[in-house]
Amino acid sequence: MKRFMIIATMALAAVAANAQNGSAELDSIALDSILSIVELKEIVVKGQLPNTRLKGNAMVTKVSGSVLEKAGTAHDVLRKVPGMIKKGDNLEVIGRGTPIYYVNGRRVHDTDELKRIMSDEIADVEVIANPGAMYDASVSAVVRIKTVRRQGDGFSFNTFAKSEQSLRTGKNDPEAQVNLNYRTGGWDFFASVKEWEYRTNQWSDLGQVTTHPATGEELFRYEGSLMNAWRGIGTHLTGGLNWQVNDRHSLGAKVDYAISTDADTRERLDMDKWDRGSLVETVNSEGKKWSENPHNVLVNAYYNGTVGRLNIDFNTDMFFSSDNEHQNMAETATTTDREVRAIATSSNDMVATKLVLSYPLWRGQLQAGTEETFVTRRNNNEITGTSIPNSSSRVSDKVYAGFVQYGFALDPNTSLSVGVRYEHAYFDYKELLNPEASLSRSFNNVFPSASFSTMIGKVRASLSYASYTTRPQFWQLSNAISYHNRYVFQQGNATLKPSTQHNVSLTTMWGMLTFGANYSCTKDLACSWSEQYDNDGNIRITFRNIDKPQHQLNIFAVASRTWGCYSPTWTAAMVKQWLTLDFDNGRRSFGKPMWVCNLNNAFRLPHRWQLEVNSEFHSKAHYTNVELVNNYWSLETAVQKSFLKNDALTLRLAWQDMLRKGNNNVRIDYGSYSIHQTNTMDFNRVILTVRYNFNTARSKYKGTGAGKDARNRIGSAAK
Repeated sequence: MKRFMIIATMALAAVAANAQNGSAELDSIALDSILSIVELKEIVVKGQLPNTRLKGNAMVTKVSGSVLEKAGTAHDVLRKVPGMIKKGDNLEVIGRGTPIYYVNGRRVHDTDELKRIMSDEIADVEVIANPGAMYDASVSAVVRIKTVRRQGDGFSFNTFAKSEQSLRTGKNDPEAQVNLNYRTGGWDFFASVKEWEYRTNQWSDLGQVTTHPATGEELFRYEGSLMNAWRGIGTHLTGGLNWQVNDRHSLGAKVDYAISTDADTRERLDMDKWDRGSLVETVNSEGKKWSENPHNVLVNAYYNGTVGRLNIDFNTDMFFSSDNEHQNMAETATTTDREVRAIATSSNDMVATKLVLSYPLWRGQLQAGTEETFVTRRNNNEITGTSIPNSSSRVSDKVYAGFVQYGFALDPNTSLSVGVRYEHAYFDYKELLNPEASLSRSFNNVFPSASFSTMIGKVRASLSYASYTTRPQFWQLSNAISYHNRYVFQQGNATLKPSTQHNVSLTTMWGMLTFGANYSCTKDLACSWSEQYDNDGNIRITFRNIDKPQHQLNIFAVASRTWGCYSPTWTAAMVKQWLTLDFDNGRRSFGKPMWVCNLNNAFRLPHRWQLEVNSEFHSKAHYTNVELVNNYWSLETAVQKSFLKNDALTLRLAWQDMLRKGNNNVRIDYGSYSIHQTNTMDFNRVILTVRYNFNTARSKYKGTGAGKDARNRIGSAAK
């Protein structure tokens, strides 16, 4: 908290120091302002240019100069961009899941950055639902954000402060960040510091039922309530430099360091156990988990240059993370009391390189390159107070990839792109306490991709195909057993294979309307699975590959227009899977579709005021063997006001989940064992954000990063 107060004070002092200048500038009218007013009087606008256009297999939405320019933050812009939807606090590309993000060619690793980039800094947003061969084969969607180009040398900074008030708990979560930039000649120096505190709370009623696989007779039933509260405090530091040698060559390096100085979870579980209809045990448990300063370090260096007509883009990344998590669980039962203590330590080292060569050829551009990723992971689990065994493992994961892609224009309205990516992956798992469980394996895969874009009358259409892979998270590959409660354990599966997906997308645009359809077929889909751990009704949840393909169809329509001060963006979508699973008690199909309706409404008022009313709805649905058993609905309002010259100071007040309907209740089917859970989430919040910009300059840093999939699979030890 002390560090947060220091950073917040810096932010407020910066605003106060420059507010007087800003006010003085508002009181006088410069000559160029007068000329601008005169010129505007001579312009007559008829109709409205479309803000979104198709460019190859990407939808490009213009932000600068449009109503989205005052939407708030990049996060607020993205929820209103055609092809994307907001689900809870997350953003997804419709039917493609969570994308990876780039800002000016730089990979975004901390998605909270999207809440710190103001909408008036954005030039355009590019949504790619079927990325080409240049991207890792595990990347199913890409969002590229390009900011407004700022000119000039000198010092610049921007500050961001946020106060997030939970209306359920009464707790406040503050955050503050200061970004500094100094530019002189071809040199660009930048640094930032962020201090944050955040809490998440969840209240659940849950139940578990185990039946006889053959007769369906109820064997064990568990009913209870759960309260889970997580709290974290952390710091994120960034520093780097860029040297633009000349117009043809630039290089640079940067370091990101994140540490959670306080991270703990408190949990209370009250559970009753029935054995064939008779109450046999009542358990009340109090648990706590905490980590000892988990941290991540990311180092990136790059070179971007042009030799003749050949462009060279080289990146190398080093990523290190470490965590040491403790767990104490005190259980009081009508049978036997128990105190469980566990320590899980993990460390990850990653080195990755990526080289992309681009050369103009005929009517297009030929791109080819390589990407290599090397990961070493060490994991140790020690547990007492239960029969779960200790474990110690070491994982070595290597991926070698080569790709080539060629895109060209057949005529001014028609373009074609084809590509192919080859990946060789090697995985070596060593169980140090049980060598018989060790294994090694390798995979060789080819991933083709193609896209075609053209005009049919007044309709712009784009058709694309790509194949992907989804590799398991590293924690899913560990045989270590995690203790949830005395009835449920969780364990990874080192034999879990990557899944492969074939995807076809069609997108059309006509005037204010955008229509899209996406079909995918996934083989070896990884799914959570349950197994009986012993004869006392205890269950182990693990993972396995499904032997039947998952087919999925996604259809969406977006309408976006401006009438005077009113600018709505309405999205309707349907997501449906076809999946049949063979359980120990029979075969079942999961095909209930999800209906999505997002209604975003913005009102731009005089004197730089903006009002918003946004609604988000998701229906009951199936996803793999999970059933969403209730309709999710969240209503949000926001008011925003800009001050000073060039809207340098912006205040925004938002009220999320006003009616407290933003909850997801689930049922997970494992055959003779099932889980159902009713959840109340801590989404009902009032959020005040303050942003101030002084002489903002866009960083010239051009590092794009490497080894993105491996970093995602490792996960971050700290935010």
